[in-house]
Amino acid sequence: MLTEALSTALEQPGSQIFYLAPSRKMAKDIAWNDLKRMVPTSWTDRAMESTLTLEFRNSSRITLAGADFADSLRGQKAHLLLLDEFSYVSDLQSMWEASLLPMLGTTNGRVLFCSTPAGGGNFSAELWERAKSTPGWERWSFRSTDGGWISPEFVEEAKSTMDPSLFRQEFEASIESLLGAIYPDFSRSTNVAAQTYDPNEQLLMGCDFNRNPMCACIGQLQGESLRILKEVVLIDADTRQLAEAVRRAYPRQEIICFPDPTGSRSQTSSMGLSDHAILRQHGFKVKSPRAPWAIRDKYAAVRLFIRDAQNRRRLKIDPSGKRLIRSLASLEYALGKAVADPKSDHGHMSDALGYMCLGIAKGLLPYSLGITSFQMY
Repeated sequence: MLTEALSTALEQPGSQIFYLAPSRKMAKDIAWNDLKRMVPTSWTDRAMESTLTLEFRNSSRITLAGADFADSLRGQKAHLLLLDEFSYVSDLQSMWEASLLPMLGTTNGRVLFCSTPAGGGNFSAELWERAKSTPGWERWSFRSTDGGWISPEFVEEAKSTMDPSLFRQEFEASIESLLGAIYPDFSRSTNVAAQTYDPNEQLLMGCDFNRNPMCACIGQLQGESLRILKEVVLIDADTRQLAEAVRRAYPRQEIICFPDPTGSRSQTSSMGLSDHAILRQHGFKVKSPRAPWAIRDKYAAVRLFIRDAQNRRRLKIDPSGKRLIRSLASLEYALGKAVADPKSDHGHMSDALGYMCLGIAKGLLPYSLGITSFQMY
C-alpha cells in the first residue's frame, strides 16, 4: 500500500493521498516509520510528525490518519485513499459512503481496501462481493504464506493454538461466515463423554453472573484436555448461593475461579461486596482482568478447545452438563452481527465456560501447562 502511495505521489504532482488504519495510533505504528525510510529526504520538503504528513517537493502530500476520525476529513479532496485493515473499522459503511467516497468525486480518485477478513455478514464482506461484479473494481486474495514472510514451521505451530475458523481467517484469507452456530465444530459424539475427578489435579471454575440463571462449570486440565466435571445452574439466585452450591460439592478443594470480569464492581445488593469478593469469602482464588474480555477472544478460546486447526479435540464434557452441552450446540450469531443473539437462552452457560477457557489461554493460571502452549491471535 505504501508503494502505491509513493508511486501516485511521484507520478501525479500535487496529489493528495490518505492512508487510513482503524485508529491513528495503528496508522502510525504500522506505516509511519516505514514510509519515512522509503522516501529519500531529497524528495520531500518536510515530514510533519504532529499530523503524520509527508510534503513532497512536487506539492504531493501523503497523510496518515485514523478511520475513526474520518468525519474530520469531510470537505477535503483525495486522489488516492488507502484503507488498511478496513474490516476492523467501526461504522465502516457510514465512514465510506458519507465521509470518504465524496473525497474522490472531484478528482476521479481511487481507493485501495486491504485487510485480514473479519467474518461474513458485515459491510467489509459486502464490499468484497461487490468488487466481483462491479465495473471498474478489482479484487485479490492472498494467503499469509504466499508472500514468503512466514515460515512453514510457524504456520504449523499456529495450527495447534488456533481454532480452525480463526486459522482460516488469519492465515488463509477466508471470510468465515458469522451466520448460524458460534461453535459449529462442537460435537456431542466427540466432545461429550463421562468424566472422572482427579484428586491430584487443580479444580477450575468459570462462572457467569446472571440472576436468572446463575451459571458455573467446574473442570480440570488433565493432560492436554479440559474436562468439565459438573455444571451448576441456579434460578433466581445470587453469587453467594452459587458459591455455597459449589462448596457443597467440593467442600475442601482449592478452586481457581475465572468469573465474568465485570463482577469486580461493588454492589449495594450484596452489602457493598462485589461478586468477586463474595467468591473470595468462600475460599475461591479469583483470576480475572480489570477490563472485560473481548467477545471474539472468548469465542476463539472455546473453539480452540472444541477443535483446533490440527483437528485435536481437547474439550470433554460430562453428560451431566446438559445445559452446557445444549448451549454449545445451539448458540447462534445475531443476524448481521459478530456477537450472539442477546435474546438467546444459551449464552450464559457457554459464557461461564468461555471465561475459564480465556483464563487458561491468557495465562492466568499460577502454573505452567507443560508441553501445551496456548496463544490468542
